[in-house]
Amino acid sequence: MIFISISRKNHSRVPEWFSAWLLFGWGLALLHPSRTFESPGYRAFERAIGEVGTGSAVAILGASWLLGLWYNGRKETVTSTVRAACAFMGVIVYAMLTTGFAISFFLTGLLSTGIWTYFMLSMLALYSLTRILHDKGACGNGGSYGP
Repeated sequence: MIFISISRKNHSRVPEWFSAWLLFGWGLALLHPSRTFESPGYRAFERAIGEVGTGSAVAILGASWLLGLWYNGRKETVTSTVRAACAFMGVIVYAMLTTGFAISFFLTGLLSTGIWTYFMLSMLALYSLTRILHDKGACGNGGSYGP
């Protein structure tokens, strides 16, 4: 019963939930002991901050976004600033992933589906950010996506 009411209440935040869970899961997958970054498609990421650094940063951002969504959904008067900050960082992280896969392509010649996938996910996070900012302006502190 509680799950149904939460689901109805947050149905319009599905893009945010999706983006946050994806970041969290992607980060956790990188924190697994397997050497994901040994694949040529991840060469640019390995050169930047490494697998553990990338995994930690992405997992923490995803967890923060999930926590912000959960808390904001439970408390109507709580500000959505945490959600907006996480959505903004999500746009940046997804854009960086897009760029990393593009750079890896130029380094290795290996074309990854990650280029288009993460570009589209950055657009989804950007859409979420614009919705949050619209709600903050239209509805005051916290806001909601409307009826």
